[in-house]
Amino acid sequence: MKLSIASALPRLLPSVFVFLCALATGCGGSDDDTSAVTQPPAAADLATACPGLASTTLAAALPVAKTNLLTATLVAATATTPEHCQLDGEINRRTGIDGQSYAIRFRLRMPTGTWNGRFFMGGGGGTNGTLIDPIARVAQGYATIGTDGGHDNTANNLPAAGGTSSFGIDPQARADFAYGAYDQVTQVGKALVNTFYKQNPAHSYYVGCSEGGREAMLMTQRFPQYYDGVVAGDPVLHIPLGPLSGLYTTQLFAGLAQRSGLALANGEPAINKTYSDPDLLLVRNAVLAACDGLDGLVDGIVDNRTACTPALVNPQLSAIQCSGAKTDSCLSADQITTLRTAFAGAVNSQGTQLYSDWQWDAGIGGLNGTTYNPSWRSWWLGSYASATNNATKLSFATAEAVIYTTPPVAVATSDSLSYSLNYNFDTEPIKLYQTTTTYPQSTAEMTFTDALDLTAFKNRGGKMMIYQGGSDSSVSIKDTLRWYDAMNARMGGAAQDFARFFVVPGMAHCSGGPATDNFDMLPQLVDWVEKGTAPDKVIASATNPGYFGVASRTRPLCPYPKQTRYVGSGDINDAANFSCQ
Repeated sequence: MKLSIASALPRLLPSVFVFLCALATGCGGSDDDTSAVTQPPAAADLATACPGLASTTLAAALPVAKTNLLTATLVAATATTPEHCQLDGEINRRTGIDGQSYAIRFRLRMPTGTWNGRFFMGGGGGTNGTLIDPIARVAQGYATIGTDGGHDNTANNLPAAGGTSSFGIDPQARADFAYGAYDQVTQVGKALVNTFYKQNPAHSYYVGCSEGGREAMLMTQRFPQYYDGVVAGDPVLHIPLGPLSGLYTTQLFAGLAQRSGLALANGEPAINKTYSDPDLLLVRNAVLAACDGLDGLVDGIVDNRTACTPALVNPQLSAIQCSGAKTDSCLSADQITTLRTAFAGAVNSQGTQLYSDWQWDAGIGGLNGTTYNPSWRSWWLGSYASATNNATKLSFATAEAVIYTTPPVAVATSDSLSYSLNYNFDTEPIKLYQTTTTYPQSTAEMTFTDALDLTAFKNRGGKMMIYQGGSDSSVSIKDTLRWYDAMNARMGGAAQDFARFFVVPGMAHCSGGPATDNFDMLPQLVDWVEKGTAPDKVIASATNPGYFGVASRTRPLCPYPKQTRYVGSGDINDAANFSCQ
């Protein structure tokens, strides 16, 4: 069955979440239904009860079939973590169609004496396969849980079939990674919390970035009844299109390398050598020359993102074009043209846009003392000093082939570059939207989190905070903002009532770069959900203020479409002297 890329993708109905009476002191309640029991058992009683949770009888009564509770351990308090019960389990241990063993692993931690009444799930990253364990939140009183997404990067790792992407051969593993694991682990986790504390959590929160941001978005769309609040950082709304855009930039930069006579010892085009760190610093400075002052303050940050258009940036790039031989103080015409093409986004031979264009932002380069900013280049180019091609986008080529293409193409990890260079943008992208008898759901259908109607989440009182780096080279911020604008229109212009988007100028993917990239949105999300205090700004600090030549810098992050503006007096490195306008 073949579908047009432009076809509307069907949305699957959320599964029903049911607590069993055998596990609860009260049946049918929501997260905030604590009328049956207002206080959990005493800490000593919880400590005594912990080891008994690893029970086959208890597992059999859980709301998800084939759940095994493997170990339950009372973990002693440390200087950073309170005493808590650690419960490790798995769901649906099975053998896939590829002969590999799969299960949805999870780890639940429940404090014995300091529980704040809340449930917290941490999101994953990449294509998952690593057990997420947000233990830092236990110290804040949360009962925490995480999963590996239904596959194990150690056990499910076949080099001849994409390495850690090899789980994509199994259709159930695909579905578990796309949505099933987070649904089932949430159900089991909440039921176990109810069993342990004799009451449901009063409120539940989901926080993640990148793939974890997609999972947080998933909870507002496919499972809107599960979480009261989510923080979705740099969400990969269209996760199959990220690797596709990487195949496109790999071809572009490989072509530049070949035309420039740049080759590695193994004969491969030296993609990582196409732009030196000083070259990217030139590009950063060109962007700053074009756009830094648009917000009224020259400070190394482009706050007026919407005004920083290619029309403004292109003349500044032309100004740094070499008039003769290439030197560290200029870029070749080919370098500038290739970069402009890459920023325009992936297209096919007819010019049809396959993925979003990218935002010109000052985080493309940076110099902190004598150290260059590695964050932006790591995704498209890789480390300049590397003896091999090591761009992160290149490492996700096998994901495109094995996980997202239908039927999967078993590309060996050693063939990632060859697959990338031979990818046909006229014929292959449609396979992200295809289904077959063996693979009845396309990966686009399963993984896209771009639904515009969030009425169910809003009506249940759900709140969402989204953030993304302006220099994210993994996920285009333009793609995410277009979704937000369309969602806002679909929701009658009232998105700010329940969903706010915070742009982080200069920040790379989830963190890093010349930016105020250090912040925690969970406390403000909790206040929004539980007290009705909407976040009008988030105070952030620079992890590496040396990019700005200062010892420290703080700034407010503003809810889009507002932008940060200097009030006209005071230290420009102090957030107190800025407002959201």
